[in-house]
Amino acid sequence: MKAFLPRSVLAATLCCVTIGAAAAPDSGDRYRVTTKMQMAGMSMPGKPVEVCTARAKPVSEQSIPKDKDCDVQNFRIDGSKASYHIVCTGKNAMTGDGEMETLPDGYRGSMKAQVQGQQITMSYEGKRIGGCDYASESPEAMGKAMTAQACEAQLTSIVSHSMYVGPKAACPTYKEKFCANVNRSFAQATDPAHFAESDRTFGGEAWKAVEACGGSRTAILAKACNSAESSGNFDFIGDYCPDLTPKHCADADPNRNGRFLVQHCADRARTLAAQQCEGRGYTAMQSSPYRAFCGSYATERLRARNAQAGGGAPASHDAAAAPAEAPKKPSLGDRMKSLKERLGGGGQ
Repeated sequence: MKAFLPRSVLAATLCCVTIGAAAAPDSGDRYRVTTKMQMAGMSMPGKPVEVCTARAKPVSEQSIPKDKDCDVQNFRIDGSKASYHIVCTGKNAMTGDGEMETLPDGYRGSMKAQVQGQQITMSYEGKRIGGCDYASESPEAMGKAMTAQACEAQLTSIVSHSMYVGPKAACPTYKEKFCANVNRSFAQATDPAHFAESDRTFGGEAWKAVEACGGSRTAILAKACNSAESSGNFDFIGDYCPDLTPKHCADADPNRNGRFLVQHCADRARTLAAQQCEGRGYTAMQSSPYRAFCGSYATERLRARNAQAGGGAPASHDAAAAPAEAPKKPSLGDRMKSLKERLGGGGQ
């Protein structure tokens, strides 16, 4: 069974490491610390770790690390030794009795704690092995350095917005830099192609980042739709701008905007298919000005049929209902007729 250990218990195993936290920022003591723990009949020896601490000062109550919900009671000093009782409430509730002793070349101590009805006994010993730069090598300084490195590394990652923005952000001081990158990247999103690429690549995470930095997907999309309308990019309009779709069904070019017509303008697509695609052989279709539209129409219809056969929803409801067939490979008669026409014998 995995034991539950409140942070206050774990911190107590290195309690004397923090002695003298107010020491000079450019000097410290390096200790090799070994911790042992016993609980429920199990003994867990710890692996020695090296820790840089502030230059040692006399033992005091401030030397005892604790959570904000912990209270140190009956703290007593007798020469180089100290003893105390600690009570923690809330999520990390526990009670414990500890003692610590300053040695000529280090420190040692122990604690007996009651955690969720279990007794845990810990002992620790730290031996000084040299000096160190407390300002840069202390556990707190190294933790801050690692956090800063992670924050810098993810600044250009759109999907990492929660690291920089929001109540649980790990890098709140980097929000300005992160949002500058987001705004710079999405300044181009008013271009339909860039908007569509961002949407495909990042999905909703992209727009969460934009909105977290004070932007708006709705505002960016409105500009992209206006740009698509000006340039005649009806495929983008069909995919992203439903309010603009109906008014362009009449003026969309069948060959340039075949997919748009088939997927979003069912009535006109069916009419065009009946007039220009149905009943035409391979040779006639190759010379038809509606060849590209008929190809798009047939492709979408075939895709819809395949989706239905596979149990999925059709790619386009209108394409699925359309009666036109996909262009067929030329028969022997068609190929002979085509050859005859090229040789100048087009008569019956």
